[in-house]
Amino acid sequence: MQTRLTLVVAPLNGGKTTYLVRLIETLKQDGLAVGGVLALANPEKTWYRLKDLSSTESRLVLCETQSLGMQRIGRFSIDAEGFAWANALIEKSLGKSDVVVFDEIGRLELNDGGLAPSFRKALARKQVSILAAVRDVHVEEVVRHFGLEASELNLVQVNKDDIENE
Repeated sequence: MQTRLTLVVAPLNGGKTTYLVRLIETLKQDGLAVGGVLALANPEKTWYRLKDLSSTESRLVLCETQSLGMQRIGRFSIDAEGFAWANALIEKSLGKSDVVVFDEIGRLELNDGGLAPSFRKALARKQVSILAAVRDVHVEEVVRHFGLEASELNLVQVNKDDIENE
């Protein structure tokens, strides 16, 4: 049986999103429908936007320099409406995508926030393959928290130097 859940693993700023962007291009060239979201940051990494892969629309969801809402994670304020938008888009794409991308599953999702609702729905849907970026320090906790089976899981360790030299 083909592995349907792939975790793209690297440390903070380790090239997970860059790897996903290249993989998504390949998947689309192969004729697969790809849904989900990519997390895009400014060069200083003081804000993050989630970009919908089906429409290219994006929303600011984390920001260090302005208040987006009452919730905070680390140095960032969180826009709950932005995450609700992303979860709704992902859930809608589950019926029409071959592959769904989650960039990324981390501390917010481990507290059942962020993209956790749509990630759980994707996990329950056997017909879709899942690509999820996860920081190396969170892999074990993500596996445990979401009840992932090691036999159904493919881990891809990303090396930023290898990506930049391609």
